[in-house]
Amino acid sequence: MSGTVFSKTVLQTFGAIALSTLVSGCVLERTSITLTSDAGDYIGGGKKYDYSNKNALINTTENGGLFHLSISGNEWWYADFQMPAGHSQLEPGTYTQLTRYPFNDQSTGGLSWSGEGRGCNTLTGSMEIKKATYVSGKLTAVALTFEQHCEGGSAALHGTINWYANDTSKPAGPVKPIPQDLWQPDISNLPAQGSYIYLESQPGDYIGGGSNDLVSGAQEAVNASSNGNYLSVQGGGWYGDFKGMTSISKLQEGYYPDLQRFPFNNPTKGGLSWSGNGRGCNTLTGWFAVDHIEYDGDALAAVDLRFEQHCEGLMPPLNGKVHWHR
Repeated sequence: MSGTVFSKTVLQTFGAIALSTLVSGCVLERTSITLTSDAGDYIGGGKKYDYSNKNALINTTENGGLFHLSISGNEWWYADFQMPAGHSQLEPGTYTQLTRYPFNDQSTGGLSWSGEGRGCNTLTGSMEIKKATYVSGKLTAVALTFEQHCEGGSAALHGTINWYANDTSKPAGPVKPIPQDLWQPDISNLPAQGSYIYLESQPGDYIGGGSNDLVSGAQEAVNASSNGNYLSVQGGGWYGDFKGMTSISKLQEGYYPDLQRFPFNNPTKGGLSWSGNGRGCNTLTGWFAVDHIEYDGDALAAVDLRFEQHCEGLMPPLNGKVHWHR
């Protein structure tokens, strides 16, 4: 009897898995892009990179056998893959003797992978298209690998691209609950009422100069406004930019970690920038946390926000708290 029950359970389990696979088959097709750069390769710098819809914005177009791809993540890349003359669409096969697009020989095709301020003047390479799926003339999936050599060098950039139009995965939202070990200001340093900006700068921090600053709405205007998932703060000669990840349409309560300088940030993570009084970071890392936020329709009504910012990879932080309401 137990054997019969076990068999039924196994069948039910596998049936459920099969049904789930059929129902969510498109979910199983995940876009992924991997780059592996040889030591001495100028474009990739000898590093490895991995991208998906969860950690980068990946955009593609295809027209007349030209496949264009762009990646906006921790790094920014741009790529073109051109089929040889006579091919109006991508077609499976191996294509060799490729040179730099758009200066390539049309009879052989071309390619170009560039970004991060780097590109080849001349290049040679190859690509293998393993799959290219079209629906009503529109590209819906592609799987290809490529190899690119800059300036006649032996070091190569190797890439693997698996792209699916029906991949609806997206970046994670803000972390909830907010971690308890993040910086908090001493409440005795804050006004009892009204809008304010409070800054706490450690020695060695360029932006705040190692001093504390309080901008109180009772003496000087503090302004805040939002547009979608972006928040702007101004007051006392200071300017703050806080941008949420692409997976949210408005800023929400929660923790926004691993940020870079806005507007040069990874869009799937968000970004921040605090500057003013003649000082700003060229590069920065940091986080912000929205403790409370209210909207009146689409308009911002109130916000409580904390942040930490490190300029130019240095340890001393600038911490701040914004308390604003209409």
